[in-house]
Amino acid sequence: MALAFLFALLLQRIPFVAHNFDMDVLDRMQQREVYLQEQMTKMLLEIEEEDMAQSRMDIQALLFTALPYWFVLCVFVPLFWLTWKIYKKIQGVEDGSDEESSRSEEEEEEEEDDGIFFSDMFWTIQSHQSDCEQMYSLMRCVMDVCQDMMSDTFYPVPECLIGVGSTFEGWCPVRNVPVFSLLVPLLAPRGHTFHLDLGTTGEVPATDSCIRVELECTCGREQEMRMLCFLHSSTKQLDSQEPSLLGSLCTDSYLDAEKTACWFQELICDAWNRMPVSEFTMEIDTVKSRRSCRIHVRDLDQRIFYIEFVFGVQQDDTDIFLSSHEIVARHTPSTVWPQSCVVAERKFLQYIANHAQGGSFYIRYLQLCAYLMAGLKFSIYDLKTVVMHLLTTIPLEGWHRRDFLQRMDDIVNYLSCCVEEKRLNHFMVGNDLVPEEIILPQEFRESAPLNVFQHLEEEPDKYEQAQLDVEELQDRFTSMVIYGR
Repeated sequence: MALAFLFALLLQRIPFVAHNFDMDVLDRMQQREVYLQEQMTKMLLEIEEEDMAQSRMDIQALLFTALPYWFVLCVFVPLFWLTWKIYKKIQGVEDGSDEESSRSEEEEEEEEDDGIFFSDMFWTIQSHQSDCEQMYSLMRCVMDVCQDMMSDTFYPVPECLIGVGSTFEGWCPVRNVPVFSLLVPLLAPRGHTFHLDLGTTGEVPATDSCIRVELECTCGREQEMRMLCFLHSSTKQLDSQEPSLLGSLCTDSYLDAEKTACWFQELICDAWNRMPVSEFTMEIDTVKSRRSCRIHVRDLDQRIFYIEFVFGVQQDDTDIFLSSHEIVARHTPSTVWPQSCVVAERKFLQYIANHAQGGSFYIRYLQLCAYLMAGLKFSIYDLKTVVMHLLTTIPLEGWHRRDFLQRMDDIVNYLSCCVEEKRLNHFMVGNDLVPEEIILPQEFRESAPLNVFQHLEEEPDKYEQAQLDVEELQDRFTSMVIYGR
């Protein structure tokens, strides 16, 4: 009972205490609360600043620790990029957005491919080209002197030289001493005419053709031509005049190739002596000059250049000449001037070079094949004939460097088939694929094709040897592809 009373008394006292609570104390408590909040905020800011400073220190320490790795990365990334670019260049992989860049990529790739199939010895063409230009320019100056010397004589008048043969065509066989062959077109002297007799066998090209020299009447033009008429002047009158061409370079009214060669040797010596002082010295090779004139000139560096002059008379306005060149494998009489296609062939190769998208790379095939055929019984002309046929049957865009293996295989297989069939057609005779730009006599275009391999049909021993040579050529080509030589 007493406890209940005490509990009731306490309940009555609590509201009384709360009611009398001091207001000053309450104010101080509120101020304390505000102060504590401010201090808490300040402490939080300080803690945050310390965390940020510590974070910066940690980042700096991390960067400093990773500095060697950054250095290695900076070195190897550019190195990797450079290596990647070099690799792309070697592979020829360049992504072009237009046709021009794509074409440039192909050219770069082709240049890289050169080193795969050709060693340094196959890159002498440019130097030969420079030598060709130098020798042609030198000999043209000599010919200018010769023309002046012959203008008032009764000897043939040399015209502008024509570079012919493998050296001037750009594919002189590797390791062969280049011979600069020059065709000297001859004009009949005043009071004379040249008549071309194309022989009696009916062969095309003719191998027994001759140049008949005839005198023409100059009566009424004697003063203009500064000569007496050989036909209608007396013997006594003609004693004061030099003899006609019939009495100097002819045999039985036909121009003699051997006499012409001897005359030209003397002429070129006289012309050389009249030349201004030159850096070259000249010597004539009389041993090998039966139907041509062979000289060699030496420059200040003691380099020797071999030059051969072959004489010819143009057939009408065509690219065919009656030439003094020797017929291979048989004796050529001195009065015989076989029909020659050397000018037409060079003109054809120039035509191909002008129209081929791959430039003049096709001459590498000629040069390389001539190298592979060294020592075999096939002639250089056989090779040239095969390549000329293929140049007119395979599109010219297929003669790029990238087509090297396929084209070389085509050349070898074409020659092999020709040997097997014992037939290789002459390129300039009866061939409808010869461009119209090559000016040929009508009989060349209308004649039946001429078999260059006729001897294989007639002589079994030569046929067997040709088969062996084809096998050897195929082996050499395979060895070159595998071993690079």
